[in-house]
Amino acid sequence: MASSPSSVASCCISRVSGDDSSEDNVLPETLQNQQIYLALNKEATEEELETAVAKCKELVLECDNLSPERKWLVRHLIELRLRLQEWREAKDDPQVGCCRHPRNRSGISKRTIKGHHFVLQSIIKRGISKDCDHCTGTIWNFVQAWYLCDDCGFNSHHKCLSSIIRECAHVTATEQGQYEFKICPEIGLSAQKYKCAECKTSLPIALPKGILCFARYLFTGNTWIESQTRRCDYTGLYYCSGCHWGGEAVTPARIIHNWDFEQKPVCQATLQLIKVTLTRPIINLEKLNPKLFAIVHELDLVRRTRIELNLMRKYLLVCREAQKDHLLWKSVDTPHLIETTDLYSLVDLYEASNGELPSKLLNWASIFIKHIKETCEVCRGRGHICEICFNDEVLYPFDTSAVVCEQCNAVLHKICFSRTNECPKCVRIKKRLEKQTLYLYDDDDDCD
Repeated sequence: MASSPSSVASCCISRVSGDDSSEDNVLPETLQNQQIYLALNKEATEEELETAVAKCKELVLECDNLSPERKWLVRHLIELRLRLQEWREAKDDPQVGCCRHPRNRSGISKRTIKGHHFVLQSIIKRGISKDCDHCTGTIWNFVQAWYLCDDCGFNSHHKCLSSIIRECAHVTATEQGQYEFKICPEIGLSAQKYKCAECKTSLPIALPKGILCFARYLFTGNTWIESQTRRCDYTGLYYCSGCHWGGEAVTPARIIHNWDFEQKPVCQATLQLIKVTLTRPIINLEKLNPKLFAIVHELDLVRRTRIELNLMRKYLLVCREAQKDHLLWKSVDTPHLIETTDLYSLVDLYEASNGELPSKLLNWASIFIKHIKETCEVCRGRGHICEICFNDEVLYPFDTSAVVCEQCNAVLHKICFSRTNECPKCVRIKKRLEKQTLYLYDDDDDCD
């Protein structure tokens, strides 16, 4: 069974993070009648938050010590107080001055900074601790308010929002429109003025000690850079340890040119960029490296199958029965694979390398062929007869034994067409045009 893009992402990207568990997010049964979930609504006003804090205090005093209800209420009270504090701070914050607008009362819970769409996260959820993508510090989600970008997954403390430097990976990917297709395009530290490519922090340099160390550097290529300076294999630039955490990911340039899926060290910005664009079909292999199809047999099979599926799709789009049964969207989970023949995503290339994509495409082809040739009488009636041999065999454009004329779209046998190298339909059209032209000339002579 084909893997999902999320499972492929774990193979293509390696980063330090964890998913939240909802173990302590369940409201105890004894508190369900209190309706205290209302105040956790991200659209709550200052008055509603103050009322909820007072109500939560009363409930805490009424509960027994070390009871599940008291534990839940304490976490709830912490989050309510932080929300109330953020609301009061947001009144004087020019970045969220619009939060008092009657149509946007959730200014403190939804922030737009550097293209990021930050959403305030719940504190009562217990899970693996996360790291702030700006200050690299741990986010203690029991007591700290933190925000998450819905587009690229950027984590940030509330206190770090005003000093964020990195643009949202979703915005960057949309503006660029494609990947960097040069393998590690390094320009050198001197071109960067010995500063981090993202935060512009000065990068430390350590010179080898003594003449022997200097000679060893010249002849062996030992690096002069300390471990705090790290190079991104995707951009070829150098970063500090705060912008490059040592994460690894596959780089599109190495896949396209070398069919290499080995993970390389990349900076955090690249990690988020690749994560955002994993399923986007923005790689045109036919244009970038057409020789790859002759070397990788799985890719060649994928290309031929996609061409056949694209031809089958034209049958299904005009078939009422296929539209009634929703055959296309029920069977296909990645529409670009049958809508185009040249564009690939990183997930597609990874699945092609392990053999999952060819088997998935062949499965779709078998479903479509069964509908066109067996189930549906309308699609079966749209077949063709070879006009060279006039055999009784019904041909379809997607058959391996058929060829489609580029001029008139006639469907013929490959063997028959290779013998004559001439399409009968094109010959008829040419003769008809000659007769019409001759008839027009005769009419002009009679008029004279």
